[in-house]
Amino acid sequence: MKIYIVSDLEGVAGVYRWEDTEDDSAMNYEERCRQRRWLAEEVNAAARGFFDGGASEVWVLDGHGSGYTIDIGVIDPRVRIIHGRQHPGYCVGLDETCAALGSIGTHAKAQTHGANLCHTGSPAVRGHWLNGISVGETGRQAFLAGHYGVPFVFCAGDAWACQEMEELVAGCVTVPVKVGVSQLSSKTFAPAKAREMIYQGAGEAMSKIEEIAPLHLETPVIFREEYYEPIFDIEKAAAVGRIIDSHTRETEAQDMPSLLSKLYGHDPAWQPFWKEYPGGGNYQP
Repeated sequence: MKIYIVSDLEGVAGVYRWEDTEDDSAMNYEERCRQRRWLAEEVNAAARGFFDGGASEVWVLDGHGSGYTIDIGVIDPRVRIIHGRQHPGYCVGLDETCAALGSIGTHAKAQTHGANLCHTGSPAVRGHWLNGISVGETGRQAFLAGHYGVPFVFCAGDAWACQEMEELVAGCVTVPVKVGVSQLSSKTFAPAKAREMIYQGAGEAMSKIEEIAPLHLETPVIFREEYYEPIFDIEKAAAVGRIIDSHTRETEAQDMPSLLSKLYGHDPAWQPFWKEYPGGGNYQP
Protein backbone atom coordinates (compact mmCIF):
# COMPACT_ATOMS: atom_id res chain seq x y z
CA MET A 1 0.00 0.00 0.00
CA LYS A 2 1.67 3.18 -1.25
CA ILE A 3 1.07 6.57 0.43
CA TYR A 4 2.02 9.76 -1.43
CA ILE A 5 2.84 12.92 0.53
CA VAL A 6 3.37 16.45 -0.80
CA SER A 7 5.52 18.53 1.53
CA ASP A 8 5.83 22.29 1.85
CA LEU A 9 7.65 24.54 4.29
CA GLU A 10 5.31 27.35 5.32
CA GLY A 11 3.07 25.13 7.45
CA VAL A 12 5.84 23.47 9.47
CA ALA A 13 5.80 24.06 13.24
CA GLY A 14 8.27 26.83 14.08
CA VAL A 15 8.25 28.45 10.63
CA TYR A 16 6.59 31.86 10.66
CA ARG A 17 8.22 34.01 7.95
CA TRP A 18 9.05 33.69 4.27
CA GLU A 19 12.21 31.80 3.43
CA ASP A 20 14.88 34.31 2.40
CA THR A 21 16.99 32.82 -0.38
CA GLU A 22 18.94 36.05 -0.98
CA ASP A 23 20.31 36.65 2.52
CA ASP A 24 23.75 35.02 2.74
CA SER A 25 24.31 35.83 6.41
CA ALA A 26 25.35 33.10 8.84
CA MET A 27 22.16 33.66 10.86
CA ASN A 28 19.91 33.12 7.84
CA TYR A 29 21.89 30.04 6.77
CA GLU A 30 21.45 28.53 10.23
CA GLU A 31 17.73 29.30 10.24
CA ARG A 32 17.17 27.68 6.84
CA CYS A 33 19.13 24.56 7.86
CA ARG A 34 17.06 24.29 11.04
CA GLN A 35 13.80 24.60 9.12
CA ARG A 36 14.89 21.93 6.62
CA ARG A 37 15.52 19.59 9.56
CA TRP A 38 12.17 20.41 11.16
CA LEU A 39 10.43 19.60 7.86
CA ALA A 40 12.33 16.33 7.52
CA GLU A 41 11.38 15.33 11.05
CA GLU A 42 7.69 16.06 10.37
CA VAL A 43 7.94 13.92 7.22
CA ASN A 44 9.52 11.14 9.30
CA ALA A 45 6.75 11.37 11.89
CA ALA A 46 4.07 11.04 9.22
CA ALA A 47 5.93 8.19 7.53
CA ARG A 48 6.20 6.26 10.80
CA GLY A 49 2.48 6.70 11.36
CA PHE A 50 1.68 5.49 7.87
CA PHE A 51 4.07 2.52 8.06
CA ASP A 52 2.81 1.51 11.49
CA GLY A 53 -0.73 1.79 10.11
CA GLY A 54 -0.01 -0.69 7.33
CA ALA A 55 1.64 1.25 4.48
CA SER A 56 4.25 -0.67 2.49
CA GLU A 57 5.65 2.42 0.74
CA VAL A 58 5.77 6.16 1.47
CA TRP A 59 6.72 8.53 -1.35
CA VAL A 60 7.31 12.21 -0.60
CA LEU A 61 7.39 15.06 -3.11
CA ASP A 62 9.63 17.89 -1.87
CA GLY A 63 7.21 20.58 -2.96
CA HIS A 64 8.78 23.78 -1.65
CA GLY A 65 10.86 26.28 -3.57
CA SER A 66 13.82 24.67 -5.28
CA GLY A 67 12.49 21.20 -4.57
CA TYR A 68 15.39 20.57 -2.23
CA THR A 69 14.10 21.73 1.14
CA ILE A 70 13.80 18.43 3.00
CA ASP A 71 17.03 17.53 4.81
CA ILE A 72 17.28 14.04 3.34
CA GLY A 73 20.27 13.25 5.55
CA VAL A 74 17.90 12.62 8.46
CA ILE A 75 15.02 11.00 6.53
CA ASP A 76 13.73 7.55 7.45
CA PRO A 77 15.51 5.19 5.00
CA ARG A 78 12.20 3.57 4.06
CA VAL A 79 10.94 6.84 2.55
CA ARG A 80 11.41 7.68 -1.13
CA ILE A 81 11.96 11.38 -1.93
CA ILE A 82 11.13 13.06 -5.24
CA HIS A 83 13.01 16.34 -5.36
CA GLY A 84 14.62 18.88 -7.67
CA ARG A 85 13.28 21.05 -10.48
CA GLN A 86 12.12 20.67 -14.10
CA HIS A 87 9.66 17.91 -13.23
CA PRO A 88 8.22 16.23 -16.34
CA GLY A 89 4.80 16.04 -14.69
CA TYR A 90 2.81 17.52 -11.81
CA CYS A 91 3.19 15.45 -8.63
CA VAL A 92 5.41 12.86 -10.33
CA GLY A 93 4.45 9.35 -9.21
CA LEU A 94 0.96 10.25 -7.99
CA ASP A 95 -1.32 7.85 -9.85
CA GLU A 96 -3.74 4.94 -9.47
CA THR A 97 -1.05 2.82 -7.75
CA CYS A 98 -1.28 5.05 -4.66
CA ALA A 99 -3.68 4.23 -1.84
CA ALA A 100 -3.92 7.78 -0.49
CA LEU A 101 -2.55 11.32 -0.64
CA GLY A 102 -1.50 13.50 2.29
CA SER A 103 0.30 16.79 2.92
CA ILE A 104 2.93 18.06 5.38
CA GLY A 105 3.88 21.68 6.08
CA THR A 106 0.60 22.83 4.56
CA HIS A 107 -0.28 26.52 4.31
CA ALA A 108 -3.66 28.06 3.56
CA LYS A 109 -4.70 29.43 0.18
CA ALA A 110 -4.39 33.08 -0.82
CA GLN A 111 -6.62 35.64 0.90
CA THR A 112 -7.22 33.51 3.99
CA HIS A 113 -7.48 36.21 6.64
CA GLY A 114 -5.25 35.47 9.63
CA ALA A 115 -3.44 32.54 8.05
CA ASN A 116 0.33 32.44 8.40
CA LEU A 117 2.19 32.71 5.07
CA CYS A 118 -0.96 32.01 3.06
CA HIS A 119 -0.60 32.04 -0.73
CA THR A 120 -1.49 30.00 -3.78
CA GLY A 121 1.52 29.19 -5.90
CA SER A 122 3.03 32.64 -5.56
CA PRO A 123 2.23 35.89 -3.71
CA ALA A 124 1.04 37.33 -7.03
CA VAL A 125 -2.03 35.06 -7.16
CA ARG A 126 -5.39 36.27 -5.84
CA GLY A 127 -7.08 32.91 -6.23
CA HIS A 128 -7.58 29.65 -8.13
CA TRP A 129 -10.85 27.87 -8.92
CA LEU A 130 -11.65 24.45 -10.39
CA ASN A 131 -15.18 24.31 -11.86
CA GLY A 132 -16.07 27.19 -9.58
CA ILE A 133 -14.57 25.61 -6.44
CA SER A 134 -11.98 27.76 -4.69
CA VAL A 135 -8.79 25.77 -4.16
CA GLY A 136 -5.30 26.28 -2.83
CA GLU A 137 -2.23 24.31 -3.79
CA THR A 138 -3.24 21.31 -1.66
CA GLY A 139 -6.80 21.34 -2.97
CA ARG A 140 -5.55 21.17 -6.53
CA GLN A 141 -3.35 18.19 -5.61
CA ALA A 142 -6.33 16.51 -3.96
CA PHE A 143 -8.39 16.89 -7.14
CA LEU A 144 -5.53 15.44 -9.19
CA ALA A 145 -5.43 12.45 -6.84
CA GLY A 146 -9.18 12.13 -7.18
CA HIS A 147 -8.83 11.72 -10.94
CA TYR A 148 -6.94 8.47 -10.22
CA GLY A 149 -9.44 7.35 -7.59
CA VAL A 150 -7.03 8.25 -4.78
CA PRO A 151 -8.48 9.91 -1.65
CA PHE A 152 -6.88 12.83 0.18
CA VAL A 153 -6.72 11.62 3.79
CA PHE A 154 -4.23 13.68 5.80
CA CYS A 155 -3.18 17.31 6.25
CA ALA A 156 -0.65 18.70 8.76
CA GLY A 157 0.12 22.42 8.92
CA ASP A 158 -1.48 25.74 9.79
CA ALA A 159 -4.92 25.36 11.38
CA TRP A 160 -6.33 27.56 8.60
CA ALA A 161 -5.05 25.09 5.99
CA CYS A 162 -6.47 22.20 8.00
CA GLN A 163 -9.88 23.89 8.09
CA GLU A 164 -9.65 24.49 4.33
CA MET A 165 -9.04 20.81 3.61
CA GLU A 166 -11.69 19.62 6.09
CA GLU A 167 -14.24 21.70 4.17
CA LEU A 168 -13.05 20.34 0.83
CA VAL A 169 -12.63 16.67 1.78
CA ALA A 170 -15.17 15.22 4.19
CA GLY A 171 -13.56 13.00 6.80
CA CYS A 172 -9.89 13.76 6.12
CA VAL A 173 -7.64 13.75 9.19
CA THR A 174 -6.01 17.08 10.01
CA VAL A 175 -3.21 17.98 12.41
CA PRO A 176 -2.91 21.72 13.13
CA VAL A 177 0.66 22.11 14.37
CA LYS A 178 0.28 25.89 14.52
CA VAL A 179 -2.40 28.56 14.21
CA GLY A 180 -1.78 31.56 12.01
CA VAL A 181 -2.26 34.87 13.80
CA SER A 182 -1.32 37.01 10.80
CA GLN A 183 0.54 36.64 7.53
CA LEU A 184 3.84 36.84 9.41
CA SER A 185 3.06 35.36 12.83
CA SER A 186 1.62 32.21 14.36
CA LYS A 187 0.96 30.40 17.62
CA THR A 188 2.88 27.14 17.34
CA PHE A 189 3.52 23.85 19.05
CA ALA A 190 7.15 22.95 19.67
CA PRO A 191 8.57 20.79 16.85
CA ALA A 192 8.80 17.74 19.15
CA LYS A 193 5.12 18.02 20.11
CA ALA A 194 4.15 18.60 16.47
CA ARG A 195 5.89 15.36 15.50
CA GLU A 196 3.96 13.40 18.14
CA MET A 197 0.69 14.82 16.82
CA ILE A 198 1.59 14.10 13.19
CA TYR A 199 2.50 10.50 14.00
CA GLN A 200 -0.84 9.92 15.69
CA GLY A 201 -2.75 11.66 12.91
CA ALA A 202 -1.06 9.66 10.15
CA GLY A 203 -1.95 6.42 11.90
CA GLU A 204 -5.57 7.53 12.19
CA ALA A 205 -5.62 8.52 8.52
CA MET A 206 -4.51 5.01 7.52
CA SER A 207 -7.58 3.58 9.24
CA LYS A 208 -9.90 5.91 7.29
CA ILE A 209 -8.67 5.40 3.74
CA GLU A 210 -11.66 3.26 2.78
CA GLU A 211 -14.09 5.76 4.30
CA ILE A 212 -12.95 8.89 2.45
CA ALA A 213 -14.24 9.49 -1.06
CA PRO A 214 -11.82 10.71 -3.74
CA LEU A 215 -12.63 14.18 -5.05
CA HIS A 216 -14.39 14.27 -8.41
CA LEU A 217 -14.71 16.96 -11.08
CA GLU A 218 -17.19 16.90 -13.94
CA THR A 219 -15.86 17.17 -17.50
CA PRO A 220 -14.75 19.59 -18.82
CA VAL A 221 -12.51 20.91 -16.08
CA ILE A 222 -12.36 24.70 -16.10
CA PHE A 223 -9.48 26.30 -14.22
CA ARG A 224 -9.77 30.00 -13.35
CA GLU A 225 -6.80 31.98 -12.09
CA GLU A 226 -6.87 35.58 -10.87
CA TYR A 227 -3.91 37.84 -10.10
CA TYR A 228 -3.67 40.94 -7.93
CA GLU A 229 -1.86 42.91 -10.63
CA PRO A 230 -2.81 43.11 -14.33
CA ILE A 231 -0.57 40.58 -16.11
CA PHE A 232 -2.57 39.60 -19.20
CA ASP A 233 -2.75 41.58 -22.44
CA ILE A 234 -6.43 41.54 -23.38
CA GLU A 235 -5.59 42.52 -26.96
CA LYS A 236 -3.53 39.38 -27.56
CA ALA A 237 -4.57 35.76 -27.61
CA ALA A 238 -3.27 33.72 -24.70
CA ALA A 239 -0.74 30.96 -25.42
CA VAL A 240 -2.81 28.81 -23.03
CA GLY A 241 -6.46 29.28 -22.11
CA ARG A 242 -8.70 32.30 -22.60
CA ILE A 243 -8.07 35.76 -21.18
CA ILE A 244 -11.11 37.11 -19.35
CA ASP A 245 -9.58 40.43 -18.34
CA SER A 246 -6.13 41.75 -17.50
CA HIS A 247 -6.22 39.95 -14.13
CA THR A 248 -7.97 36.72 -15.09
CA ARG A 249 -7.50 33.68 -17.33
CA GLU A 250 -9.50 30.48 -17.78
CA THR A 251 -8.15 27.20 -19.12
CA GLU A 252 -10.31 24.23 -20.10
CA ALA A 253 -9.31 20.56 -20.31
CA GLN A 254 -10.87 17.11 -20.27
CA ASP A 255 -9.41 16.16 -16.90
CA MET A 256 -6.89 17.19 -14.25
CA PRO A 257 -3.77 15.58 -15.81
CA SER A 258 -4.57 17.23 -19.15
CA LEU A 259 -5.16 20.58 -17.45
CA LEU A 260 -1.87 20.48 -15.57
CA SER A 261 0.02 19.45 -18.70
CA LYS A 262 -1.43 22.50 -20.45
CA LEU A 263 -0.61 24.88 -17.62
CA TYR A 264 2.96 23.70 -17.11
CA GLY A 265 3.90 22.57 -20.61
CA HIS A 266 4.40 18.93 -19.65
CA ASP A 267 4.34 16.13 -22.20
CA PRO A 268 1.08 14.26 -21.49
CA ALA A 269 2.58 11.06 -22.93
CA TRP A 270 5.50 11.03 -20.49
CA GLN A 271 5.77 7.93 -18.30
CA PRO A 272 8.13 7.47 -15.35
CA PHE A 273 11.05 5.13 -15.87
CA TRP A 274 9.86 2.74 -13.17
CA LYS A 275 6.61 2.12 -15.07
CA GLU A 276 8.60 0.82 -18.03
CA TYR A 277 10.09 -1.85 -15.79
CA PRO A 278 7.23 -3.44 -13.83
CA GLY A 279 8.39 -4.91 -10.57
CA GLY A 280 11.07 -2.30 -10.12
CA GLY A 281 14.19 -4.40 -9.88
CA ASN A 282 17.32 -2.30 -9.98
CA TYR A 283 15.36 0.52 -11.61
CA GLN A 284 13.20 1.24 -8.57
CA PRO A 285 15.02 3.39 -5.98
